[in-house]
Amino acid sequence: MKILMGVMALAVSFASLASTGESRTFNYDGSQNSIELLLRGEKTHTEYRYENRTTTCYRTDIAGYRTVCNGPYPRPGRYGGGMPYPGNCYQQPVYRQVAYPCTQTVQIPFEVKDYDVDARVIVDVTNLSAVMTPGEKIVVNLMGDNLSVSTVGSKKFFLMLKKQDIRSNMNGSVKFLDALYAIEMIEATPILKALNMVNISLENDVLSFDLGPISNRANLGFSLNVTKKKLFGSDPVLFDRELDSSEMTINSTSTASLAKIDVDKLGVSLEDGKFSLTAKAFFKAEGTLMNASQFGDDLEVSKTLIFKNR
Repeated sequence: MKILMGVMALAVSFASLASTGESRTFNYDGSQNSIELLLRGEKTHTEYRYENRTTTCYRTDIAGYRTVCNGPYPRPGRYGGGMPYPGNCYQQPVYRQVAYPCTQTVQIPFEVKDYDVDARVIVDVTNLSAVMTPGEKIVVNLMGDNLSVSTVGSKKFFLMLKKQDIRSNMNGSVKFLDALYAIEMIEATPILKALNMVNISLENDVLSFDLGPISNRANLGFSLNVTKKKLFGSDPVLFDRELDSSEMTINSTSTASLAKIDVDKLGVSLEDGKFSLTAKAFFKAEGTLMNASQFGDDLEVSKTLIFKNR
């Protein structure tokens, strides 16, 4: 394993995020599998002081009165007419806003330094395929004493955070962090091609659907939802979970795959009623997918079949 010091390599860039932290970037191009990054920051907390300031306040005063009258009203009668009722008059106050000098107490925040932070971070990258990459950007950020890692990938790989281990200790006024981030790269193209589901059907309680070619099933997951449709009330869910590999069969060629699920063997009865069956295929791997936003809705696919049995 090659170790390349972050302070020496051109593959590492530095950006100041403020007085309390730093970030460093490791551009992985396959020439080194591991890199050491050194970051420094300050841990602070917010305190407040209070100041009295002269300002302008406003109060509401009565500027005078005005007479308001309602009526007169016609006097009711069998044939109408007659003398009207007299109106009702009253005095209504008129208000105005009056400015005057006053003193207000304001709260002013300020930062207080707690201690310095020195972080030593090792980033290990494993490429599971022989496919080269034009560059996967891995960014380590230190803010105060909080470390985080993010990625901006080429969309050729799923970048999985398989392990993160952060240890800390205080020595005087300095907090030292030692961290390890282990990242695994999984080639995306074969998986994205496989996640193409079409032609869902049901025959003799066996649900079938077509997928793209599957070269490695390890990074694909499948689930099934079966719901009985009712005219009134909520639809009861008969089955809804991820399937084990033994609960379905997949026959694959270089151009397509055929998946089959025996619903009856799952303990689901499709007799006497109308049913909704939804099969889903999705990307699956251990760890946390760091660049999920780059793939959007391409990480899963599903099809629904409405089946009626009398």
